[in-house]
Amino acid sequence: MHITPGNSVLDAGCGPGIDAFALAEIVTSTGRVTDIDHDREMLDQANRQAREMAMDACLHFQQADVCSLPFPDDHFHSCRSERLFMHLHHPEQALQEITRVTKAGGRVVIVDTDWASLSIDNPIPETERIFSQYRIDKIINNGYSGRSLHRLFRESRFLDIDIEVFPLFTTDVNLFYALSVQEIVENQALADNVISEQQLTDWRKHMQQAAAAETFYSSIDIVMVSGTVA
Repeated sequence: MHITPGNSVLDAGCGPGIDAFALAEIVTSTGRVTDIDHDREMLDQANRQAREMAMDACLHFQQADVCSLPFPDDHFHSCRSERLFMHLHHPEQALQEITRVTKAGGRVVIVDTDWASLSIDNPIPETERIFSQYRIDKIINNGYSGRSLHRLFRESRFLDIDIEVFPLFTTDVNLFYALSVQEIVENQALADNVISEQQLTDWRKHMQQAAAAETFYSSIDIVMVSGTVA
């Protein structure tokens, strides 16, 4: 993000503000970190923590829509968003708004998941492909968010565009189910008759066997694209 003490930065889709406190340490008390999210409860939690840590002078949490930001043009030195775009129906509009509120020469950094890169080791890969496509089509609003970031940055005419890809993996079945909302995917795919009860039974049997034998493996790519506002 190329931020320094005294800068004003935006964290879009901040959730409970986990990264906000690290940003605040960089901009120091002379700067300001503005954090937006749609979830009021998470923002309240973040505000409480900021007060407890005596960082509320440089940290500001507010409810806002990233596709219609309540800030003037050229307001922030740098903006970031992590794992927000996958939830958006119009990511290009969000990037346009983020660009609008960033000063010329400022950096924008977007991090998101390429759900199409999800790989799950299972002896019935045809079922894996069904679940993966169903997740993208029905569960996640923008399942191709990670892979589309470079195109969005190019179309928005950013300068000095950088791309980094972070492959993540887990051998823990329970962690995989939690992070990928796999159980929701399976249950809804069954309810929509995308798979049969027998297919789901066979799939879950193999997943349980892999967990018991400690042979489970799954991986996915996280994409980070950054650029300078022209």
